[in-house]
Amino acid sequence: MSDIAFALLPLALAYIMFTLGAGLKPSDFKVIVNYPKAFFIGLVNQVILVPLVALAVVLITTPPPAIAFGIMLISFCPGGVTSNMLSFYAKGNVALSIALTGVVSLLSVITLPILITLAFDHFMQDQAGSISAVKIGVVMFLLTALPVSLGMLARYKFKNFMERKSGILNGLASVFFVLIVLAAIASNWELLKSQAALIGLELVSIIVILFALSMLISRVLKLSWFDTKTVAIETSIQNSTTAITLAPIIMGTAAGLPAIALPAALYGVLMYIIALPVIAVIRNKE
Repeated sequence: MSDIAFALLPLALAYIMFTLGAGLKPSDFKVIVNYPKAFFIGLVNQVILVPLVALAVVLITTPPPAIAFGIMLISFCPGGVTSNMLSFYAKGNVALSIALTGVVSLLSVITLPILITLAFDHFMQDQAGSISAVKIGVVMFLLTALPVSLGMLARYKFKNFMERKSGILNGLASVFFVLIVLAAIASNWELLKSQAALIGLELVSIIVILFALSMLISRVLKLSWFDTKTVAIETSIQNSTTAITLAPIIMGTAAGLPAIALPAALYGVLMYIIALPVIAVIRNKE
């Protein structure tokens, strides 16, 4: 991975988050009032259930420390525009999906530094040095909360232009996402060849368990099928771009992507392989 491409990673994430914000409008957050139970269940699932399931899988399978931490890192990340898109394809509550993605992305400025610090101290205790929760919090603000806010402001100030160009903006964000995933895989190709089966099994297990658990919880708590599909997708689909971009910042890597980015890169591929067939089954079910 070239030094230029490596340096552009944070800018790519900031742009992706900007497009997320540009797709938000104040009325999107009315869903919190209109669907409070569904929103609260989705929020708790994202912040608490996802890391717990990931931790259980990691403790059972005992992967190498860097891989274990990398899996936990992806579990701490919020959803992204992908979950909104998949909710649309599933004929789910897209407004609920957008609200959950937006709120959890903003909350991640607080939750991610805390969870990352705890996981690093546990899984990477043999690594020299330590990480700063404050530094990660500042980085998260600059790369997620600030771009999301600027995207919302741009939509408010230049509504017609942003709506006309939304296809181009989102298309470019998708290109950045693919390039980031490929860069992480290329940087850790040898490790991927030796660990692909184990990492793949762990990630698939996490995604499938989260789909099943979130649907079960939603149905037990009597959410509509419309909301259940959305909560399941939001719970199961994380923003792997955030994890990949944070990986070198956490490890203090000056060039190339560290091994902890590999699970997020592989996840960026597997989430589609798992989610799309499931969505094909549930989208027309009433």
